[in-house]
Amino acid sequence: MNIIDRAIFDFTGSKNLGAAYNRAMSEAPDNSHVCLRDGDTCWLTPDYGVHLAEYVRLYPNAVLTCWTNRIHELARGQQHQFKSNDIGECIQVAMMIRHGERKATRLNGPVSGFLLVVPKHIWQKHKFNEDLKCLGVDNDFTNKVRSAGIPVMRMDDMMVWHSYRLLDGSKAHL
Repeated sequence: MNIIDRAIFDFTGSKNLGAAYNRAMSEAPDNSHVCLRDGDTCWLTPDYGVHLAEYVRLYPNAVLTCWTNRIHELARGQQHQFKSNDIGECIQVAMMIRHGERKATRLNGPVSGFLLVVPKHIWQKHKFNEDLKCLGVDNDFTNKVRSAGIPVMRMDDMMVWHSYRLLDGSKAHL
């Protein structure tokens, strides 16, 4: 099993997030899972890789995401009830929610793509939309895979810190 962790938000040149995601997925080995992360996210526990591998083993046919501290208000299923800009406090929460059960919750509403773990075999049938450029790429993809019967699951004991519009506050939900 291969998991490739890529911070893919530096979609320079065309500014086309769908194309950047598709390029990263195409370079991944077959039978791998690619972790696509925004550049303004940060893993909060040193053992995130072990937990990620366990989730991939338990949910090999799902698109995975996790909790975060800041996100657009529509993606409520990914916003942890603990909301803070303080990364130290977020680390404490991330350490507290690590319970080892590797439970996941199916998400049915809007999904933010700050972190998506995508199995290559799912991407091969459901590519990211390159016509949307940036906004809507993540929801288009997750809606498409859900329509095909593929679950989008939140890893319930994983959290990343997200600086999502921290400086300007524009439309940030906190």
